[in-house]
Amino acid sequence: MLATADAFIAELEKNNWKYTEAKELEDGKNHVGCGVTGKTTQADFHLFFDQDEKSVSLRIFKLFIVPIDKKFQLLELMNKINSDYRWVKFFIGEDEWMNVQIDALVSAETAGPYCMNLIMRTMNIIDNAYPQFMHEVWAT
Repeated sequence: MLATADAFIAELEKNNWKYTEAKELEDGKNHVGCGVTGKTTQADFHLFFDQDEKSVSLRIFKLFIVPIDKKFQLLELMNKINSDYRWVKFFIGEDEWMNVQIDALVSAETAGPYCMNLIMRTMNIIDNAYPQFMHEVWAT
């Protein structure tokens, strides 16, 4: 495992957080997954540590399905939310699921606490945005 991924795993274990998997990928990146339950929903976080050990990509795939008849309204709301929160970007994937992403610079020394901070910040933003998205999904 890369030193950045190891530092993050050590931070998870120090805080008694469970993680679902830690593995080396074919492209040299390391992947660590963990689930987080927020105030409004649950999200599966996937952290991809780059082989050069200088950056990490945090992704949440399939936060919720985007109904086709609400896609335009959700795109408008998504643009507003993306402009309100500079750290996290929401986007609709090709499979019509709402996804979340954030990228950051890290080092082996900073990866553990910094990635935990990113997760907490991202979950806080999701907790604020998710009810807005659901209101739009269920609005008549």
